[in-house]
Amino acid sequence: MPNANALARRERHETSSTTRGGKGGGGGGGKRRTYLMEQMQKGNSATVGELFLSAALEERTRKELLLARDENGSCCLHYAVYGASAESMKCLEMVLLECERRGERLDMAVKDFVDGSTPLILSAFTNDTFVIEKTLELTRLNGQQDEVLYERDNGKATIAGHLAQRARGNEGMKNVLAKVIAYAGPGGCGKLKRGEKAYLMKKKELTGQLSELDCDDLVFIINYWRLGNLLNASAMTEKKKLIEIILMATP
Repeated sequence: MPNANALARRERHETSSTTRGGKGGGGGGGKRRTYLMEQMQKGNSATVGELFLSAALEERTRKELLLARDENGSCCLHYAVYGASAESMKCLEMVLLECERRGERLDMAVKDFVDGSTPLILSAFTNDTFVIEKTLELTRLNGQQDEVLYERDNGKATIAGHLAQRARGNEGMKNVLAKVIAYAGPGGCGKLKRGEKAYLMKKKELTGQLSELDCDDLVFIINYWRLGNLLNASAMTEKKKLIEIILMATP
């Protein structure tokens, strides 16, 4: 294998005219990509392992690779998610675990410059429930779930908002949306609170997201929030009633 530091610097300042599909921010085709970004997007775990985990890699170079941004503000985490494959997600997990082993932590709340997308928000644009759930899992394992679930992009949308746009007619996406809202806790990803100035707007936002779910998904949220005592046999199949129960939990 070539010297790890030489590999790290390869194409460090490569210019590419290719742009990714879907969302317009980072991941997939920004200029000033590092070699690590490219390999994580491609899912080349062997190369990432040899490169990033190499004892021969200079500490300064390793940190430069982890913190590097392309011209859109995307880092290697965004590139791994946009790779949208089991292999690219394996690369993401490898890097996060290695940082943890070293007593460090990469920031899963990092946003690109163009759209303000976190890796989790970006995952919604892959339309791949495996990638979304894996990104959510790794965000939790990184100790940042409670922070990242409430982040909004430059369009003021949360991860729940992006998933709701894709949930209609997609059972897998509905299940992921239900999990995201459940994990966010009462008030949902928009952190709805009674008495706040934006209460009505946020209530409409959360109600719209809940309306995309089936009764089973709504019951999952209710039980996750330990509100099962408010359920009865008739309510289990009444979507409107289930949504009312969830909204009643607003702090």
